[in-house]
Amino acid sequence: MRLENFFTYYKKELISRQKQVEESILGGLCKSWDDYRYLTGKLDALKQEEQELTDLLKKQELEDD
Repeated sequence: MRLENFFTYYKKELISRQKQVEESILGGLCKSWDDYRYLTGKLDALKQEEQELTDLLKKQELEDD
């Protein structure tokens, strides 16, 4: 598997997980404030990881040019 394909697949997985967490938050699955804080923290971490991956891919594209 090419490295670019792996990154693309991984980015799609991160986005999918973000949507799952968002649905959990909006669907009322948070039974307590602690659950809400945990899920929002998890969502923030997933978004941060996606951004890091996007930045890495952009940097790689610039280096290839």
